[in-house]
Amino acid sequence: MQRAVRTMERTARAGFTLIEIMLVVVIIGLLAGIVSVSVPKYLEKARVNKARADIDSLGVGIQAYYMDYGHYPASLDALVQGDDPYLEKGIPKDPWGGAYQYNFPSSHKPFKYDLKSLGPDGVDSDDDIANWKADTGPGGMK
Repeated sequence: MQRAVRTMERTARAGFTLIEIMLVVVIIGLLAGIVSVSVPKYLEKARVNKARADIDSLGVGIQAYYMDYGHYPASLDALVQGDDPYLEKGIPKDPWGGAYQYNFPSSHKPFKYDLKSLGPDGVDSDDDIANWKADTGPGGMK
């Protein structure tokens, strides 16, 4: 009899109280709020980094074209044409869904060509991600 009473007492204390459950829900809500506020800025940073990486890889294709033909291509389409294309997967879109802008000859000396993404706003501005900017990386080969 005494054993049965002890077992019932342990069973009655084994569950969570309403306060404990509510505390866990509040903590999870706070964590979700913190994550939902900080994630968008990291997503935008990732898009910018992808645009820079795309510009770098397009720059490598443009340089390979130059090494083979002795001149820069008139457009990015030349990189995907022929039996042995320089870009196997085609010309990528920028992370915001726009096309990369390519101009030859360059208007930014000493670069030979201009290659840029118009960025999230899709408008030609100083905020564009481009091969002639110092923070773009090796895609802006001289």
